[in-house]
Amino acid sequence: MIVTEKDSWLRMVFAVHGTTLGKIWPRVLFVTAFAALMTYASNELGLHKYSLTTAPFTVVGLALAIFLGFRNSAAYDRYWEGRKLWGSMVNVTRTFAVQILTVIQTENDSDADGVKHLQNELIGSILAYVNALRHRLRDSDPSAELNEYIEEASVLETLQRQSNIPVALSRHIGEQLAKASSKGWLDKFHLPLLHNNLTEMVAVQGGCERIKSTPIPFTYSVLTHRTVMLYCLALPCGLHDTVGILTPLVVGFVAYTFFGLDAVGDEIEQPFGLEDNHLPLHAITRTIEINLLELAARDSTDIPSPLVPVGHVLK
Repeated sequence: MIVTEKDSWLRMVFAVHGTTLGKIWPRVLFVTAFAALMTYASNELGLHKYSLTTAPFTVVGLALAIFLGFRNSAAYDRYWEGRKLWGSMVNVTRTFAVQILTVIQTENDSDADGVKHLQNELIGSILAYVNALRHRLRDSDPSAELNEYIEEASVLETLQRQSNIPVALSRHIGEQLAKASSKGWLDKFHLPLLHNNLTEMVAVQGGCERIKSTPIPFTYSVLTHRTVMLYCLALPCGLHDTVGILTPLVVGFVAYTFFGLDAVGDEIEQPFGLEDNHLPLHAITRTIEINLLELAARDSTDIPSPLVPVGHVLK
């Protein structure tokens, strides 16, 4: 996610990093060059008699702008839903950790160390879960975080064999809660309370997987790309009689606008990736780690530092 100060209007106008310009400039350059060629052919070879009026381009351009706006709105809805889901994950993990530390208790002093160990194991499992979910959404390897937060070698071995590691971790957390209940450290009336948090975590995962596995229909995207390209290539035929040698500049500006809107929709359609404008899942999971480790009263040397933007990009 781009993180920068919006204190200068001029700086925003000339910004390049974090914009779609890096992706679309070859297309804009190609269309502008084609417009220049068409303008030359019209002026030097007498092809102006094949020109069109601006009326069809006005109608099609308006319809195309509405179409692009609708598609970008659908893409942004996916982006914003993803952010809300991860906001819910932050909230539910905090609540879960507080309840683990306050509800799982014992009056037997001999069990105090066992209770403390189980509480730490549960918080470690929650942290392993959110990191495993982040890696699942980004198609990366969660081994480092699993080794850090899961102590039992047998559990680690079982997790590595699973195709869906976060779901396997949710089962492991459920088993830990059942263990606390069987030992009498967790009241039977409090057990459903903790399970509600686990259920909400799995629901957040399901929402994120739905966004990742269900892109905007392919035919919809193809129609948008194709229409934008054909419109920009045909535009010189409707402009060169009106604006003359300035046709390439006008076409270039229109192409930048339409290709840019098209690229924005493509970029935020899948919000969990590693591109500059995608959601900062690593920073969000780091926030969860800091919150839960502080709640567990871990030594300050064990608590990681918050992630900061690198080159105005927060991952």
